[in-house]
Amino acid sequence: MRKNSGKAMPYLVMLPLNQALSETKRLAIIDIGSNTGRLVALSYRSGYSYRLLDELRAVLRLSEGMGKTKIIRAEAFERGINALQTFRAYCAAAKITEIHATATSAVRDAVNGLSFVTAAKERAELDLRILSGEEEAYYGSLAVANSFALQDALVLDIGGGSAQLSRLSKRQFSRGKSWPVGAVRMTEAFLTSDPVKKKELKALQKHLRKTLAAEVIDLADNLPLIAMGGTVRNLADIQQKREGYPLDLLHGYVLRKEALVEIVEDLLSKTVAERRNIPGLNIDRADIIAAGAVVLQEVLELWGATNLTISGQGLREGLFYPYLLAEQAIPLVDNVREFSINNLARQYYDFAAHNEHVRKLALELFDQLKTLHGYGAFERNLLAAAAIVHDIGMAVNYFDHHKHGFYLAMSTTLPGYSHREQTLIALLIRYHRKGKPDALQLGSLLETGDMERVGKLAALLRLAEYLERSKAQRVDSLRCHLGEGYVQIEVVASGDARVEVQEAMARSDLLANVYGVKVEIILGH
Repeated sequence: MRKNSGKAMPYLVMLPLNQALSETKRLAIIDIGSNTGRLVALSYRSGYSYRLLDELRAVLRLSEGMGKTKIIRAEAFERGINALQTFRAYCAAAKITEIHATATSAVRDAVNGLSFVTAAKERAELDLRILSGEEEAYYGSLAVANSFALQDALVLDIGGGSAQLSRLSKRQFSRGKSWPVGAVRMTEAFLTSDPVKKKELKALQKHLRKTLAAEVIDLADNLPLIAMGGTVRNLADIQQKREGYPLDLLHGYVLRKEALVEIVEDLLSKTVAERRNIPGLNIDRADIIAAGAVVLQEVLELWGATNLTISGQGLREGLFYPYLLAEQAIPLVDNVREFSINNLARQYYDFAAHNEHVRKLALELFDQLKTLHGYGAFERNLLAAAAIVHDIGMAVNYFDHHKHGFYLAMSTTLPGYSHREQTLIALLIRYHRKGKPDALQLGSLLETGDMERVGKLAALLRLAEYLERSKAQRVDSLRCHLGEGYVQIEVVASGDARVEVQEAMARSDLLANVYGVKVEIILGH
């Protein structure tokens, strides 16, 4: 949601409309971590769709000065309670009555953790739930299972007080463990000089290798590594700024080991004041980011990984899914990609009959013209996805809604899709009405042949859109007849489809140009 265990229950987004449109609810998830406290406000329809409403953040540093005594110090204690009071006041003002508040490593490990929980109840009127290390790992894994199209993975969460490493097996939490090696703790325990001294770095690395080695090797199994947490996202932010990455989204971004090594070296060579000038770095993390980066680097080293994928979702989203999927024994969407696309459509243009009919017609064209384009399942799935969200720009305005839709698709996290796939879908939205397809300065996200794909798929989507011009599903089906140098599309309709045929014929130029054929569209029987 940031910038950006068994078989799942039946697929949620295919519920009949009258069943799916359940009451819209508002929920706040509060996460009190060792470094920061966050509130995420969401609206949702159970089993159907959700939308991020707002996000509040406060720097807490609860574990600051705890040391071996494991006592939340007075100033940190007050920062935490003040943040909770602020969050509670926001919920009252926003009329959010459903609140789930949790605390993790710092409160969990503190000898006065229960006193903090009591103060939260008495002074902020919040029931604060302390998560165990395994629970924290579980909810992080649940977020990954519902936001990546993966069956198996390792999930790493680096926080201020601790780090969790979990094994996701068949989309379910298999096992996991938490270690007290978070960015704040490791900074206070090892990296006390400014800039960091070499002997301090070596001591930290030795400690991490001793603490993590056996467990990392046991959990690895050459699986993809998905990483989350403020430290990880901030490191990815830095790298995106360094390389001039054209997409302002973190979820699904691949951070390569060699890039991380360069960032770590740069961070360790600078003073805290100098780090604050690094593009992409949150200034309130300048003093702890180096330790967190070293933790991440050591995990990659021990596991032998060459890269990691960033998750924009984490603990808070993991805590949310049991609410969204309350009717299911196991809170997993059946198909991440389809749920993601349908959720995007429902946020901006919830007209399922039209969207589904455009998809049907576009896929009929795709399947019957396969000898011309030669594409397979990858392209077919992209076309189907783009058809469902092709009109989301209507939420802004009818005029230029293809351009508005492109912007919405490129500025919204699309769980389950790679950045390349998201770009292709967005470009199909952009050119579903008119215009000659162009990469629009996004070429670095694409592969060879992708713009040809966009042209050929956009031609099919454009024709399907105009064959549904009245949004009345008058065209029942299509029959494509291939001749030498031409394509004849026979329209089988149950109503008067003259508008659809006329409009589609007027927009058939892209199909003619990219496929190199003459196009004929006729009414059949």
